[in-house]
Amino acid sequence: MDVFKVGNDLILDPLNKKVIRNGDDISLPELSYRLLLELVEHAPEIVPHDQLIKAVWKDRVVSDENLKKRISRLRDSIADNHSEPKYIVAERGMGYRCVATVRKIKRSESAYNDIGDFQATYYSIKRLVSRLPIWLVASFGVLAIGMSSFVLFHHENENPPNEISETPDYQAAQSYLKFTEKDNDTAISLYQDAINREPQNASSHSGLSDAYLRGYWHYGKDKAWLELGKKHAEKAVQINDDLAWGHKALGLAYYLSGQYENAIASFNLARQIEPSWGEIPAYTSLVEIQLGHFIKAHKLAILSVELDPGNPFTNAILGELYRQSYRFYAAEEQFSKTLNIDPGFLMSRLLFSEYLLESGRHVEAISVLRDVIHKQQNSQQARWLLGLALLIDNQIEEAIDEFSAASSLGGRYYLSAAVYLAALKKDRSELSKLGEQIAKLKLDGDQWAELTFLEGIVLLINDKGTEATNKFESAIFGGLTTTYRYTHLPINSSITTSHRFNELLNLIESKNKDKMPKRIPPRT
Repeated sequence: MDVFKVGNDLILDPLNKKVIRNGDDISLPELSYRLLLELVEHAPEIVPHDQLIKAVWKDRVVSDENLKKRISRLRDSIADNHSEPKYIVAERGMGYRCVATVRKIKRSESAYNDIGDFQATYYSIKRLVSRLPIWLVASFGVLAIGMSSFVLFHHENENPPNEISETPDYQAAQSYLKFTEKDNDTAISLYQDAINREPQNASSHSGLSDAYLRGYWHYGKDKAWLELGKKHAEKAVQINDDLAWGHKALGLAYYLSGQYENAIASFNLARQIEPSWGEIPAYTSLVEIQLGHFIKAHKLAILSVELDPGNPFTNAILGELYRQSYRFYAAEEQFSKTLNIDPGFLMSRLLFSEYLLESGRHVEAISVLRDVIHKQQNSQQARWLLGLALLIDNQIEEAIDEFSAASSLGGRYYLSAAVYLAALKKDRSELSKLGEQIAKLKLDGDQWAELTFLEGIVLLINDKGTEATNKFESAIFGGLTTTYRYTHLPINSSITTSHRFNELLNLIESKNKDKMPKRIPPRT
């Protein structure tokens, strides 16, 4: 069987499943090897996503996301640079192709020749043995048999054909993509194992970052997980600045920290490296929504679905864009679509619940959120939203229980739940401490408008109505224009019936109308 010479320095030997670069063996996981072989065999043609997925994963069902991450890992392994690619180029919306010149050469012509190497070694040993005493010759014979057995066994197992024998980072990614708390914890352990084996592997640091950030965002883990997520994302970028995964993870860390300009900068770098990765514009859209840039957010959300139409995450973010821009009819259709793709996908169900609350269907939201909590007990966001839904339904004691549960967990909504809990209990001392924490976060650069809104509640409970109203107004201009948050506060105050407060509600309505694209008539 012939071997392939790829460019000037890469040799691919299909018979022995060997990849050589500049004379050095490259140890590729089986899936990466299959991917490289498929691209090389079809060079310079574009290989569609579906064809690559079938060639690499055989009969397994995987998403384009798996393919993108596998491409990134392959690039890492063969030292390919996305900015100046030598081997692999992404063709937006179509697939990937090998751009290096590929030549088939006879095995005897290649720089890599197992048989020749073996023969040379054999004759060298023979010459050495002929000069040795007979007792040492016998010892060499035993050693040779052992070495032969080892070589044969090692060769058969060097590139195992199934994913069970894959490297820890591959197994970690498979656990992570199951999207449960238990599997996320497993992914963290496996990524840590991979990093212990290979500390300078940027992909492993990126994956570990993603898992830590998901734990903070969705599974009730404390702020230390957010910091660890950011730390490993920064390490990934330091090791390999051309790995989109690292920049994407760093962007998510910035987003969850409320540092929106930094988040956009990181996501934009990731998009430049991997323009066909659909999740990246979806994440960027989330940030643009927070900044009130709805035209940009809309374009990005649409693009993300076009790039990755079968991904529940990209579809859920488009639904969130429609909700935030008060296009409720479109939001309803989009959430129906994403829930059909994967009825149990946590992000879809949480964002759908927020849509139900915003559209006045809090009873339906209560049902959805209780089901989410039954399956994901440590989903802080689900408990926070359920507390809000119960507050709207005037089930105050039940709302207190949910806010208490949410504030006992770590995550993005800790302060929100803690402030509501303290306000409902009229605990001014606790609110004062929480107010100090909020002020520190804002001083550190957290731009989340939720924090300003919470400051308003702290002021309101301390009978500072004018200052509280000013904070609410700042929150509205900061982008928090969710009407029910202002009409269902965790405190009864005469300020809510004042002319000034009614002006704020009118301002919210005006701001929300401005979010709607002018060419699309408002729909409710």
